[in-house]
Amino acid sequence: MAKQGKDYDRWVKAAAETGRTDNPLKVPYDVAVREAVAAAAFVEKYWEPDGERPGLKRVKSRLPASASEELLSIIRAVQEAQTRLLLIVDPAVTDVGERARFVVDELESALEFLLDDDVDEPADAQLARIKEFHAQDGQRSIALSQALRDYAGLAETLKDRLVEADEEFDVRLIAEARKLAEDLQRRALGTAPEAGASAAAATIRNQVLHLMVDRVAAIRKTAAHVFRRHPEIVREVTSAYERRRRVAARREKARKAAEARPVDGKPAAAPATPSPATPSPATPSTSSGAQPS
Repeated sequence: MAKQGKDYDRWVKAAAETGRTDNPLKVPYDVAVREAVAAAAFVEKYWEPDGERPGLKRVKSRLPASASEELLSIIRAVQEAQTRLLLIVDPAVTDVGERARFVVDELESALEFLLDDDVDEPADAQLARIKEFHAQDGQRSIALSQALRDYAGLAETLKDRLVEADEEFDVRLIAEARKLAEDLQRRALGTAPEAGASAAAATIRNQVLHLMVDRVAAIRKTAAHVFRRHPEIVREVTSAYERRRRVAARREKARKAAEARPVDGKPAAAPATPSPATPSPATPSTSSGAQPS
């Protein structure tokens, strides 16, 4: 925490000078941080040339050797700013959020593994809808609570098959997910942050996020130039999350086109839309990234 505090102090003033206070994230907060860490590691890995493969060192006037260390420092500042914000607006997340996200990830992974069997069934559509609904969830307790309920609901209906597919699957995660969901929701309803303090903390967090996003973008742009003849290297630093989202969008578009295609000269019948595992609200409870409301 002491290290993060120093990084926070180091970058807050510089971030404020940009004058940008909106949330710049186009992906969930956790994804953005992981990809920023990967970008910093990328600079270290490819700084020096290796045989016929060029190195980022050749453009050090645009991307200095300190880029990796500075980005890691900014990431720590972002994490500190995020923690300070959550302690004001959603303290429950700072207590049990890490475990809640772990349980969500475990259930999602188990369900994906089970249903990735090239067999179309209602559960496939249910999982797809749950994933789509929660794709932009941030770190707020209400969003985590709903995700826990949704994944637990679907996992409960497939419990026996989950164990059959993976003998190490821990069925206790289903009950834990429901308990965590109730705890998060109860504590969120009892939180009443002071508006001025939360707005100020959100502004600082967003300003530091801009620094992080800008540095990652600069590294990606530089990599695209230096390694333009090595697309496999460029791919290492681009957003895997965005690639998966584009692939999913193309698949959904193709699926809808196939459903609408006439069969024997007659329009295809509209398929029944399966209900999600548990009812979800009409609109997500969080916006893109981790912007608290």
